[in-house]
Formats: sequence, C-alpha cells, structure tokens
Amino acid sequence: MKSLWNFANLPKFIKNSNFTAVNWLIVVISVFSVIYAFMVYWLLGIFWLLAVVFALRFAIRSMSTVSQDTEEYLNDLTYRVSKTQQEALIDMPIGIVILDDDNEVDWINPYIQTFLGSEDVLGHKLSDIDSQLALAVKNYEESDTNPTITWLGQTFSVFVQKGMNAIYLMDVTQSAEIQKQYEDHRLVGGLVSVDNYEEVTDGLSESETSKLRTYVTSELSDWAIAHGLYLRRLSPVSYILFGYQTGLHAAEKDKFDVIKHIREATAQKNSPLTLSMGIAYGEEDINRLIRLAQTNLDLALGRGGDQVVVKAEDASARFYGGTTNPMEKRTRVRARVISQTIAELIDQADNVMVVGHMMPDLDAIGSALGIWRFAQTRNKPAYVVVDESNTYSDIQLLLAELRKTTPKDPTPGRDIGVSIINESDAMEKSDERTLMVLVDHAKESLDGAPELLHQLKNRLVVIDHHRLAEKGLEAKPLLSYIEPYASSTSELVTELLQYQNQTGAPITKLEATAMLGGIQVDTKNFVLRTGSRTFDAASYLRANGADGNLIQAFMKEKFTDFKARTHLINLTEIEDNVAIVTGEEDEIYAGVITAQAADELLQISGVDASFVITKRKDGRVGISARSTGNFNVQTIMEALGGGGHLSNAATQMADVTTEEAHEELVKAIAKQNEAQE
Repeated sequence: MKSLWNFANLPKFIKNSNFTAVNWLIVVISVFSVIYAFMVYWLLGIFWLLAVVFALRFAIRSMSTVSQDTEEYLNDLTYRVSKTQQEALIDMPIGIVILDDDNEVDWINPYIQTFLGSEDVLGHKLSDIDSQLALAVKNYEESDTNPTITWLGQTFSVFVQKGMNAIYLMDVTQSAEIQKQYEDHRLVGGLVSVDNYEEVTDGLSESETSKLRTYVTSELSDWAIAHGLYLRRLSPVSYILFGYQTGLHAAEKDKFDVIKHIREATAQKNSPLTLSMGIAYGEEDINRLIRLAQTNLDLALGRGGDQVVVKAEDASARFYGGTTNPMEKRTRVRARVISQTIAELIDQADNVMVVGHMMPDLDAIGSALGIWRFAQTRNKPAYVVVDESNTYSDIQLLLAELRKTTPKDPTPGRDIGVSIINESDAMEKSDERTLMVLVDHAKESLDGAPELLHQLKNRLVVIDHHRLAEKGLEAKPLLSYIEPYASSTSELVTELLQYQNQTGAPITKLEATAMLGGIQVDTKNFVLRTGSRTFDAASYLRANGADGNLIQAFMKEKFTDFKARTHLINLTEIEDNVAIVTGEEDEIYAGVITAQAADELLQISGVDASFVITKRKDGRVGISARSTGNFNVQTIMEALGGGGHLSNAATQMADVTTEEAHEELVKAIAKQNEAQE
C-alpha cells in the first residue's frame, strides 16, 4: 500500500506539471461516473467500475510507453545534435579564433590551422599575428558592414562576437576574385583633346602639320595599346578611348606620362603641343559614361589644360599633370564672341548684379567695375555687390573715392557712386530676369554674396582667371569665361570692354585705375603670369586715364601692417627650396598681410615656393602659397581644400591650429614630391 502512494514511482508524464490538471480531471470524471452507475443499478456500478479501472490502467501504460519512447528519442537527438555541433565547430569551413582578455589567442579551430601549417599562434597577441586583422577587430563596431581582410593568402569576411571574444572568419576568396574580375572589367571611357593645335600649326606647312598630327596619333595609339585601351581619332584635335578598369589602373600607375612625353618631344621640334584628357568610369550606360568624360575634359581644360581628370559620378576627381604654366591659347576672335554673348545676355536682363569673392582685392573690384561699365554700354542698370564690413584698406579707399564722384541727383544702377550695394539690398532689387555675374572666382564657397547666388543660380555668368576647381558651382552657368593663362580677371574684362561701343558710356579714370590696379596686384607689378595681352590691356587702360600714382596711394599700407608682415618673415623656415612661415596660434593676421609675406619670400635666393600659415579673424587657419612657377602650389592647396594657380594659391582650414595646419601642409608637400619622383 505504501508503494501505491509513492509518487516517485509514478510515470514521468503524470509528474509533468503540464499534465497534472488533465490527469485530475480524468480521475474526477471517472469517480463520478462510477458513483452514478451504482446509483442506477449496483450490478451496472460494479461492471462500470471494472471497466474504468481497466481503461485507466491501459491508458497509464500506453502513456508511459509513449513517454519513455519520446524521452529516448529526445536523448538520442540531443546527443546527435551536440556531437554535430562539436564536429561542425572543429571541421566547418569557417575560421574561429578565440581571444583572452589580453587579446592573446586562446584557441583556433582546425580550419584556420590548415592555413597556418606548423605555425603556432596560441598565446600570441592578435596584433603580432596580423595587424590588418587586429585593426578590423578593433574597429568592428564602427563599421556598417563586415570588414574584409586578406590573411594567409585568403580573403576573409570578419565577424566579431565581442562578449565571447570570438572572431569568425568566413572565407570569401572565390567571391572576392569574382568581384575583382567584375570591377577590373568595368567599362572606362575617355576623351582626349589637343589643347593648342591651331596655335601651334598656324604658319606650319601642310606637310609639317601632317607629320605633327601623325606623330601625336602614333604616340597616343602606342600608349593606348600598351595599357589595353582602344583609341580612335575623331578629328585632328580630339580622340575617344575605351577600355577596362585594369587599363585605367595601369595608366594611373604611370601618371599618364604620355602627355608629358608628347609635350617634351614636340617642344624639341619647336611645336610644343599639350594634351588634356577626361576619363570617366563607374557607369553602366555608355551614353552617361561619355557625357561624364566630357564633363571631366571640360574640368581639365578649365584648369589650364595639359592634364588628365579621372572621375566617377559620385567620387572625387583625381588629377594628373597640370604641373606647367598653361600656354596662352586665347584668340581675339574668342574674346569678341564672348563679349557679344555677354552683351546679348545683359540685353535680355532687367538688371545686372556683379559679385566678386569674399574679402575682395583690387582685381575682384576692378573687374566688377569693368562689368558694371559693360552693362552701362548696353543701357542696363547694374550694381556691384560688396560686403564693405569685410574689405581691406585699399578697397575702402577706392570705394570712398568712387562715391566722391556721385552727382547731385544720382540714379541707382546708373551712377557708380550709388550702385555699390550690400547683399540684402541686391536681393531686394533682383527678380527672375536679373543676371548675376561672378568675377575673379568660380567657387560657391568663395562667393561674396552666397544667398544672392542661390537666388539667381539659374541666371549666372562666370568670368575668372583661376584654374577651375572640382567642386565649383552647384548650378551650371549660362556662360563661363575661365582662362587660367590670363594674368587677372581685370585683363579679361578689359578685353571684353574693347568690343563694346562706349560712345554713350565711356570708361572713367577711376574705373580704369581700379582695373589696372587689379592687373598690377595679380602680376606683382607685371612680373608674374604676364603675356603680350596683359600689356595690351594695361596700355588700353592707361590710354583711358588709369593713374599709377593713385594705385600706389590705394595700396599704401599702415605701419602696423608693415610690422606684422616683417614679423611673419622673421619666422621663416627654409628647407629644400621651400619657405614656410607658421604664425602664432593666438595672433590674428589679415589675409592681405599673409599674402604679401608669401610674395616677399619669393625674393629670397633659392626659394622656389613659399607658404605662410596664419590665424584668421573668423577662427580658421589661412595658408597663402606662392611659387616661381617651378613648383605647383595649386595642387598642394587643393589637397588641403583650397585652390588657385600653379604659382598663386591659398586655402582656409577649419577646426585646426596653426601647428596642425603646418603638419598637414608638410605631408601634402611630401606627397606631391613623391608623386613627381
């Protein structure tokens, strides 16, 4: 009887809490059914009692058997799953590395050991085993995707389980090779242009021209074949090429030396030709590919030619070449056509807004006054937009002198004295038919009236002499007249003015003086970047009353500025023909002083390039860069977020100290020197 109530002997399914309620319910129903049977008839009760006891006994035995079979099945399944997990952990084709808290290897699975061979890595720090793997593990959480590394001759995708200090390495070598083959065989398209073909062949005989054309085509074809590219001549001055990424990589590896080779070889024959290329990649649609190549070629030409621009749609441009001064290829025919086109655009406008760059110099203001006068010759109201709170002393003196000429009844837009306005006034006077002309800059971040530019971005003309930057203007201008070989924007505007009838609106003495001052400032008194056209423009301005003495009066500086510039020069450090000045972190220098110091450093014997680093009033660090032409300062400034000319460039850096800017500059110079070696 004691064993009957020993619950330990009951089948496991009865002791299962999930079945307890069901079991008791069956017992209760059985008991009541037996009682009911006895109440009906005692023989029926006895019979029913025996039947219930037999049924319950049979059910208990059956459930017990099922429970036992189920338990045996689950035990067997658990064993097999556990064994499979252990074998998979050891034999599966996924590398597993487990580290301890000191980043030393505690255990690796046999799969990784097959690649290591007899090498023992247990107890070694992960960084000592492979620095790339250690870096991938360290930065794992910062990455949006699983990093891929190359280790032990294989390519692995890295997964990290931080809580377990476990590293899982998925072998993706085969898929990586397929991806590489796909990338290597993506289509590349390009356009090649001979920059100065007409200028060089002008005066040559037909035979000499044919030989020169054949030579260029032959050299380009040999170069293309050597790099696995297909080249086809479209005209005497243009070619188209196609190829794969592998060919582009090979061409970039030798830095497109074909343009340098052709330039030097033709120069020895007294016919120096320069080439420009626009190369595009990353597009599946061949039409979009060639359109992008044309955009890249336009950028190369806008930067002065003799260079290659390689760029995908959403990638940064890569520049090759462009290390020589651009050759003059402007013709008076082009200047006359541009002048007429600008005149037509002004005729279609209600008024004209002329804007220079931030902190305008004499070239920006002088060229702006020239365009203002241009608008007067077309009988259109025009305004020069200037932020007078951010101007240097020379500009302040010039503007004051201009306002002295204001008549008693001045008309805004018609008289220069009252046509110099700020940005807010310009926006009020502008409408959908207003034409905006940017002078001396072609970069949105340098614009002197950014809100006005955004408002009038669809009615825009650009006149500039700086090399075109990759990130210039968001909107495409109606007309861009960018000539990097010109001495100044004032020179360009002076030429444009000469093709307009000035009978009713002649250029004034002050306007001519400002424009000549702009030329003098940008050429360092006709020493740098001057050509025959520069002196022609200066002669025209002198003939129209430009006053050299007045220019000197504008350019006179304060004694405090003279002392500040001298102090900067005293901080000069010269190494490898490069002079670098790093101003104090707690001292603010005006941009013009920084630029003047950079100019003066070129007067030192043996200095080919100068860089002056100073803190600006707005908290940023400014760098003014100058060179004699033997050192490309433009590419260095572009690497630091700026731009300019080969011999005259600058940048402004935010959130850095002057010492940090100095370090970045030194790295950029070293990188350029390595690229040229």
